[in-house]
This record gives sequence, structure tokens and C-alpha cells, in this order.
Amino acid sequence: MQFGAAAIGLGGLGQLSLEVLAALEDVEIVAGADVSADAREVFERTFDAPAYAEYERMLADRCEEIDLALIVTPHTLHYEQALACLESGVHVYLEKPMVTDVGDAVDLLEAADRNDCELQVGYQRHFHPGFLEIKRLVDTGRIGDLHTADAYLGQNWIDLHEGTWRVDPSLSGGGQLYDTGSHLLDALLWMTGAKPVTVSAHVSYASPRVDVNSALSLRLEREADDRSILASVTISGDGVNLSPSEGYAIWGSDGRVAFDGEVIRLEERGGTVYESTIDASTDFSTLTAAKLTNFLESIEGEVDPAVPGEVGLQVTALTEATYLADEEERRVDVQSVIGDARE
Repeated sequence: MQFGAAAIGLGGLGQLSLEVLAALEDVEIVAGADVSADAREVFERTFDAPAYAEYERMLADRCEEIDLALIVTPHTLHYEQALACLESGVHVYLEKPMVTDVGDAVDLLEAADRNDCELQVGYQRHFHPGFLEIKRLVDTGRIGDLHTADAYLGQNWIDLHEGTWRVDPSLSGGGQLYDTGSHLLDALLWMTGAKPVTVSAHVSYASPRVDVNSALSLRLEREADDRSILASVTISGDGVNLSPSEGYAIWGSDGRVAFDGEVIRLEERGGTVYESTIDASTDFSTLTAAKLTNFLESIEGEVDPAVPGEVGLQVTALTEATYLADEEERRVDVQSVIGDARE
């Protein structure tokens, strides 16, 4: 199948993602949209395709040629852009977070279903060999029945993004929790095969609505066996390094597995320890190619989407419930937040 591809958001990350997409078989870049004249000029020169200042005009002019769209724009713009594409019958690949409102997430899922479109979210840890190995160990029962988990992420995020849209809540939807922290929440839920049930939290802010540090206490529920998992999450946007450092530990009845991004450590009950390092490419281009290949193959019906819209809904609901739990100083039922949005 030949795919006509478009992009909304032609800046740095959008340009890099498009270069990876254009290198895949059976893909033709047919149009792009961005408010920046400079970004449009680079796109037109690189891909020999028209770029529009308004995505609505792009869809109106080129909809018949566009099968799929990459959306790589500030977080709060995702909903209207994705909805317009889905209602035009265009499959959508959204960079994380999917959206910054639970009701908007529900709307997009319904629009995708109504228009028979794929909706996928760009959480690349689902394609990272280290994270895939942790999930394999969990799913095959290597550490037994899960009962506890821990995850952390630290980054000098607040200094890195000073003066950018990422610290403007009207565009970002929040702070570090909706930015790099969104990857951590997704990875924890995915690797444990669980949905968030309740959350209590403490959040500190660098400025109004721009969170920088978050501490979450969670109860998760495994979908496979209805078992509960108690989990803690710590996210700091006032860390030491500009690049994020993160780690995970998952405890089960028969052992523990941990991952710091480089080394997987498996400890079995009784004291046996196994350690392994990742001997595979984990660079941006490799992981992005894997994400986009899965997206194309899911459109063709060859595979299930690795990161469907439901994943984005769960992460968005957990994020919004975290803000609410901190604001109201109470434990929040995450699934009720989703249920209220669906009603």
C-alpha cells in the first residue's frame, strides 16, 4: 500500500520524524503545516511538497492525497488538530502526551472508531529493547505475581526549557509531569500490564500550573489477573543533568527486576542474580522507525497498534488525577475520572 503522509508541526522534532518516515517504503510526503514560515520553507525544500500556515487549509486542499498525519506540536494543540484529521478520515500518529484533558482523549477515541481510523501515541519505550525485555520477564511470570513497583525520573528540565512553550501551560498543559514524566507513567503502566486505579500525590510548582516535582502513590490493577500493585513514582524537573535519568523496580512473589536504562538486574528469591546490558540500537532514528513502521502496519491491519489511543487515555487520566489529588489533598479514583468524561 502506498501511503500519502502529512505532518502538522514542522519544527525540529517534526522534521526529524518526517525524515525517518520518508525513508520507509511506500511512503510519500505530500503536505505539511506549521505556523512558522521558516519551518515551512525547510519542509518544502526538503520534501518538495507544499507547506501550509493553517492545517485546516491543508486538509481542505489535500485531503484526498493524505492517508496519515504526524502531529508534533505543543501538547494543548493536539486535540483540535487530531480531531480535524480523524474527521477527515486521516489516520493519526500523535506525539506524547496524546492530549491534556480526559474528555478530549475520550473524544479522539470515539472519533477514531467512528471514522475507522488508527490513532497511535508516540511512546517510544514500547519499542526499546530494554523495556521490552522487562515486560517479557513480567509477562512470562519470571518474578511471579506482581505486588509492588517503583519508578523515578530526574532531569534539569526547568532550566533546559526556560523561555520555551514547554513552560507555558496554555501550550504545554502543565510542566514536567506532562512532558518527560509522561514517558515514565506510560512505561510503568505498560511494563506491569496494569491500569491506574487510585492516586494520591504531592506536586510542587515552579510557577502557576507549571509543575516541577511530583511524588505519586498509586494502586494499579493488572488486567491479566485482577491483582493489585502498590506503586510509587517520583519525578523531578529540578534534577542535575539535562538528559533524563530514570529507573524502575518491580517486585513479585518470586523475585525482583530492575532497569536503569542500561542494565537489567533480575534477582530471584533465594539470592540468584542475573545482570544484562542492552546490546542493540536505541537511538532516535531506530526507535522512531520502529514506531512509525508499527503505525503503518497497523493501518494495513497486519499488526495490532503497539501504543493505541487507549494508552494515551490512561496516561492522561492519571496525570489529571494527580493534579487533582494534590490540589484537593485526597485520593482520586482514576477510572472514575475516565467514566465521568465518557458520560
